Amino acid sequence: MPPMREDVETMKVEHGDWTIDSRPQQMGHHWHSWCEIERRPTDDGVDGKIFHFFDIGYFDTQRAAYERAVSWAKAWIEDNF
Repeated sequence: MPPMREDVETMKVEHGDWTIDSRPQQMGHHWHSWCEIERRPTDDGVDGKIFHFFDIGYFDTQRAAYERAVSWAKAWIEDNF
């Protein structure tokens, strides 16, 4: 699991009750795609959840790594919630 770096550019996307935070990191000549998926606790008592997914893939561009993490996370949310 790569260390979480605060200086990495992120792309945050809302998907239903969830926030997808795509944080690709450059490793050599490629971009490593990974993301954090978060649902905050709600006023009606639904617990919050945070998931971290690494190793979504390696891409030639930062944009491709962002987009893959977001699309992967949306599909994961739909399949699991």
